[in-house]
Amino acid sequence: MLPQLFPHPVYAEDQPSAHTILTIHCLHRGFTAGAIVGLVAPFGRTAFNAIFSRPSLATPFPWSTRLLSSAALGGLGGTAFLGVGMIARMWGREEIEWKDRSWRILANKTQNREDDWSATGLVIGAASLGLASRRGTGFGLPAGRAALAGAALGSILGTIGHVVTSSHSVEEVEQKVIAGEGPLAPKQ
Repeated sequence: MLPQLFPHPVYAEDQPSAHTILTIHCLHRGFTAGAIVGLVAPFGRTAFNAIFSRPSLATPFPWSTRLLSSAALGGLGGTAFLGVGMIARMWGREEIEWKDRSWRILANKTQNREDDWSATGLVIGAASLGLASRRGTGFGLPAGRAALAGAALGSILGTIGHVVTSSHSVEEVEQKVIAGEGPLAPKQ
């Protein structure tokens, strides 16, 4: 996603739009991470209530609606959390640090592939659940929340798709890192 939108110069100090690149990357990763946490959260709450024999709160929504709604809210929460985290981490940093981090994101082919898979899933999920909601089959969610839930679920499925179809095993990647090869290796 990002390499198609922004140029990747030979040297990090020449990287344009460094703030934009890093911000987009952090917010995108935050959305996916938050969606994963949000998708898992209802299971934890149910298990907690079952272990400690607490009566479950009555809810008129089926599990599918609760999961999707929780994933949508988790995606928003993760986006906000990583947005604040990025600001806290990068506050007062030199411009070259922004450029270097952005340059490394664009240089990392595996990260770019992950971003592509996740963004594709996000768009397809948002469109499909958003349209399904408008037709009355969106799991009882309003159109906006259904689209957000679809985006969250699509982003998660895109990430899973990337992991499943990745052509490199962990051992292969470790060997390349040890040998000084790979997308971040110095050019000779």
